[in-house]
Amino acid sequence: MGRGTLPLALALLLGALGGVPATPDGPPGGALPDGVPAPQRGETVLVFAAHPDDESLGAGGYIHAAVAAGARVALVIFTNGDGYLEGVDVGFHTLFSTPQRFIQYGMLRQREALEAAGQLGVPASQVIFLSYPDRGLAALWGPRWGCTHPYRSPFTRRDRSPYPRTYRPGARYCGEDVLADLASILRAARPSVIVVHHPEDTHRDHWAAEAFVTTAVEQLASEGEAWAQRVHVLHYLVHHGPWPSPRTYAPDLPLSPPSDLWVGSSRWERFPLGEADEDAKRRALFQYHTQMQLLRSFLLSFVRTDEPFDLSSGLLPERLRDEEAPPLAAPELWDRFPSVLRLPASGSLLRAAEPGATVEGLAVAWTGERLLLAVRLKRPALREIQYRIDLRLVYLGGRIARLALRFRPPAGLVAERASPDMLPLPPGAAAHSFGRRIHVLLPLGTESSAPEAALLHLVTVGPLGTVLDRVPWTVVRLRPAPERGRRE
Repeated sequence: MGRGTLPLALALLLGALGGVPATPDGPPGGALPDGVPAPQRGETVLVFAAHPDDESLGAGGYIHAAVAAGARVALVIFTNGDGYLEGVDVGFHTLFSTPQRFIQYGMLRQREALEAAGQLGVPASQVIFLSYPDRGLAALWGPRWGCTHPYRSPFTRRDRSPYPRTYRPGARYCGEDVLADLASILRAARPSVIVVHHPEDTHRDHWAAEAFVTTAVEQLASEGEAWAQRVHVLHYLVHHGPWPSPRTYAPDLPLSPPSDLWVGSSRWERFPLGEADEDAKRRALFQYHTQMQLLRSFLLSFVRTDEPFDLSSGLLPERLRDEEAPPLAAPELWDRFPSVLRLPASGSLLRAAEPGATVEGLAVAWTGERLLLAVRLKRPALREIQYRIDLRLVYLGGRIARLALRFRPPAGLVAERASPDMLPLPPGAAAHSFGRRIHVLLPLGTESSAPEAALLHLVTVGPLGTVLDRVPWTVVRLRPAPERGRRE
């Protein structure tokens, strides 16, 4: 079926959407380059999605093209989307949803995912449902990381999967079990390509899913898995403000990423869709009847001539000898480090109203023993603002450790230990603010004991506990790929 040649009934259905296409978002210099590598015969492609339908929205055309090219494709879906209150109310024609109805809704969305996968050429045997809690992945990544007190879904009222179709029956709703499942799947599949959510996706389940997958890959790389050190990762976007634009069915337009994400280390490329790929993606989306009832315009706005992916693969810090690390009280030396992350100028009203909490950039340096972070703000740091730096440290052999730093100007640095498994403040750690700069010096061990990688997250929090700005979870590779997973 060619573009724009829909059957009459479908054309009439889509015609109700109306609207004249607006100018879509796009890169500052014009069209995206066609830089996404074409899938190859014999490759293994692993696609991760937080909810049923995310895989089709962000990568349905790519999935269909990969299957057609002879690649082995599997889908891994984190949750069953069973926490969508409006969807349950509409689906069951009730305002009194019960835990059992939420579970029934999750089972219905599983069936829809299998039908959609079939339209893309992926058999049911290659669709994996992890069945973790919808709208709960960020909690599993954060306060419910440990399994001593699992997360309890406010929708299903369960603290483990109640679904017959589950990758690991009995897996608890906690971050450690999520990571164990992902490591098991990745170790068995040994993918050459991973397709996953973008870390700047504003849906909490989406960015948390990406953080879990990235951590699992870094963990396996630190265990010496060679494929994990060279795997290609494609990041797709689903939620980010009013994107996509136009929010309507526009199959002859490209799908360009939001202009505010064209900063820092992003590397957006497009994957052109053939007519068969675009048609298969549209058919797959129409299998999600529960979502089409409520979000038709949004879902169909992803049916375009291409799919954008961010190919950026983490940060490599500035490398220094330990004796070259500048003292905290020498801001002119810290200013020499280039910003490896730059934040967009746009943002929320809260962000605009409190420029001392607005992060403009972040520089990272590494001596082999000490991590140096230079946070660059729009205005001078304020005592009323708390600056939170969270780290997931990945060590040789795959051990994961958590470190939560809390800074208040001008020099107050502590480590928050919400649970016993979180690290204390390392001896010798220090931080200081100098006007619009915050410098953090963090010893992380010796050359032989320091972590191999770190996932880094920065949040600024106002006096009432409101998040004002954030740097998304970003992987910083402290040890070059040839040295990962081994020590002399």
